[in-house]
Amino acid sequence: MNTDYTIWIDVEDIFQYFENNSRPSGIQRLVYEILHVIRKQAATKPGMGNIAPIRRGQDETQLFSTVSFDDLENLFAVRADEKVAHDSRPTPQSRRTPSAFVRNLRHTVIRRIENLPPELARPLLTMAVNQLRVLRLLRRFVQKQLKRTSGTGAARTPAVVPSSAAASTANQPKPGDIFLILGAAWSEPGFGDRLARMRKAYGIQPVLLLSDLIPAIRPEWCALSLIRDFRHWLDTTLPQCGRLLAISHATAKTIDDYTRKHRLKLLAPVQTVPIGSGFGPPRKVTGERPKGLPAPETYVLFVSTIEARKNHILAFRVWRRLVADLPPEQVPTLVFAGRVGWLVSDLMQQLENTDWLRGKIRLLRDPSDDELAHLYDGCMFTLFPSLFEGWGLPVTESLIHGRPCVASNATSVPEAGGPLSRYFDPENTDDAYRVVRETIEDREGLTKWQEQVRTQFKPTPWEHTADAILDACHAAYVDGRTS
Repeated sequence: MNTDYTIWIDVEDIFQYFENNSRPSGIQRLVYEILHVIRKQAATKPGMGNIAPIRRGQDETQLFSTVSFDDLENLFAVRADEKVAHDSRPTPQSRRTPSAFVRNLRHTVIRRIENLPPELARPLLTMAVNQLRVLRLLRRFVQKQLKRTSGTGAARTPAVVPSSAAASTANQPKPGDIFLILGAAWSEPGFGDRLARMRKAYGIQPVLLLSDLIPAIRPEWCALSLIRDFRHWLDTTLPQCGRLLAISHATAKTIDDYTRKHRLKLLAPVQTVPIGSGFGPPRKVTGERPKGLPAPETYVLFVSTIEARKNHILAFRVWRRLVADLPPEQVPTLVFAGRVGWLVSDLMQQLENTDWLRGKIRLLRDPSDDELAHLYDGCMFTLFPSLFEGWGLPVTESLIHGRPCVASNATSVPEAGGPLSRYFDPENTDDAYRVVRETIEDREGLTKWQEQVRTQFKPTPWEHTADAILDACHAAYVDGRTS
């Protein structure tokens, strides 16, 4: 194996995410699946370099710290076989956990606020989020002050040094090495500045995988803080990245349009990488069905965080018409499986006002992996009416579990669903109602469709995703040597 170069994988956002959350979302799961196989795939490819995950350094004098793959595996070790309390998840030893006060505010107070009426919840949530930001900034300020006054009290000159014993001089980045960015790097304040400093200090070449540009191009679906952070990240990061990867052809086109509009020069065309199907092998349904789940074949499943972009409001309108047009026994229950997100207070109020369509819509918050496996196993089909996606993981997850999906025809969703899914215009309630009602009423056709999915769907291995990313990194390395 050629070990002339190293692929340094930035994983800071993964650790930051788990400081605030006990369960991974789609981006974190996607990155985990790539990280889980990328070392093995690198070992099989001739001429491929070493792989090394790294984090941000502990302070402004240290640009990076090394992380073991075991550390990353431990972060995801608490898979949701059962609902896990926040404090029970593994905590990376290299980073101090938030204070008990902050944890209590974030995971108790905020969740209680979410259950209040919208006219109270909205301002209270704003106050709570602002308080969390102030506490984080205050903690960083105090840490910096303590470091400046430690020792002799003399002013300290910033030095470019690794922050862990494992990151010795021998395995510091070298000119031509690759800096691979896979996840939600915009969540790290000052990421663009850190990237610029690492490029200047080590001569590394960034390779960036983008899931989508939604907060920048469709901000109406996002929280204000996300819009601000994401746009700042784009402005400071994209100009430094000459090679961009995308998780779908639709996302690649969006990136092309964005880079042309902002006159950003790329060293190569945006490359689309294949995305693996589902997260790990489909979980076998064994044992007794968990309590509280609807009876098999009596419901349609919609797996997603409840937020404006995912278009739960269209699903509500479709089910409201079904309840009005069909006898109650012919209308399956619609199950929302996921947590309540942002910009959906009006929807939640409508659901409350209609008594959740007299029980025809149900919410199962944060289902465990075991519950989710049973939900997929027992549903008639799944629904995914999202207005805009970078890929469409819930669609492929449905198919890998052997369940058909009735989905949006927008952006990348048809790439995820392929010919085995059925589609509608997510902006057109009549179109969605027609496709959903036809599927519900044609039970014989639905049974045949279920069998087609079980026998014909061919999942994409995550090894293919890792291979495409490694090939792009190697091409960047070769181009860097010949330029």
